[in-house]
Amino acid sequence: MLGKIIKRCGVAVAAWMPFFAIWLLVSLSSARDRFSAVLLGSLVTTGSAGLLGIAVWYVVRRFPWPLGFKLNFYLLQILFALVYGITWSTLIYGLEFLRGRQALWTWPALGRTVLMGIWCYAVFAGIAYAVQTRNRLHDKEILAARAEALAAAARVDAIRARLNPHFLFNALHTLAALVKFRPAMADGAIERLGDMLRYTLKEDGRELVEFSEEYEFTRQYLAFEQLRYEDRLKVEVQIDPEAFHFDIPPFSIQTLAENAVRHAVSIRPEGGAIWIKCFCDDGKLTITVRDNGPGGASTGGQSHQFGLRSLRERLSAAYGAAAGLHIEQTPDGFEARFAVPASSESAVGEPQRASESA
Repeated sequence: MLGKIIKRCGVAVAAWMPFFAIWLLVSLSSARDRFSAVLLGSLVTTGSAGLLGIAVWYVVRRFPWPLGFKLNFYLLQILFALVYGITWSTLIYGLEFLRGRQALWTWPALGRTVLMGIWCYAVFAGIAYAVQTRNRLHDKEILAARAEALAAAARVDAIRARLNPHFLFNALHTLAALVKFRPAMADGAIERLGDMLRYTLKEDGRELVEFSEEYEFTRQYLAFEQLRYEDRLKVEVQIDPEAFHFDIPPFSIQTLAENAVRHAVSIRPEGGAIWIKCFCDDGKLTITVRDNGPGGASTGGQSHQFGLRSLRERLSAAYGAAAGLHIEQTPDGFEARFAVPASSESAVGEPQRASESA
């Protein structure tokens, strides 16, 4: 508390010094007294003005600048300026009298002093209101930023609330197909689904998870789908060991893999292939999922599918402009990729094989 008071006093003295220096120079250029007398007189004049300026600061806090035109406010400011000018003039002449100097108590001299006091009030009040306005704008910016952050968090929470049921519905659809056509594999599929559900329950609202967690979840998902599609689903994965030093949004790789399975493998009797590549370059992790499905013919607006749309919004919420989802459709297939900046936290996952086939 004492340190804050000392700091404020230091700021006030620093702001007062230029005013004192100007007054002293003007007094030296027009006075015939000794330097010590002029210096003392300048200290008395500007010092009393500065002390009264503290009162002006509290007046400004008590009567903030109105948002619209209010005549009462301006009349009140005129009254405060007159009170300041009269009070300052009284202090100056009183202190000069105590110093033994015969002040010229003439109406013209008193009027000039009062007008100078009004000018000093205008200076102090103008500075105080400028600071008040700046603080008000700063507070509004903070509130606006907070409101925007809360709105973004609400959007992400809404997406997350839809994302898990979306994944579960697709997984149950796969499980139902296995029970109907390959009942012998259903037990293994249920066990893998349980492993995946543990990840979805562990994902407790975090915007980011460790790369190793998302990578392992995607592996479990693809293994689950291969129980249904068998040789029709071919997957190749290339992982840069440096990728384990990054954090990424949950369901990010899995969303791209699921999109490839649904739109490149399940719709074709011969199935298809999926390539997942994660590599690091220039402090960023780039994740690419590509398939050899009918990308050119699939013009149903893949980027508007829920999974891809939710991933795009979650990337924006977590990284802003530093990350984004890019989609490309060609006659040879469909490719989706995104890049994320390096995480400030160290990796906790052990680097696994740089290249493997699932």
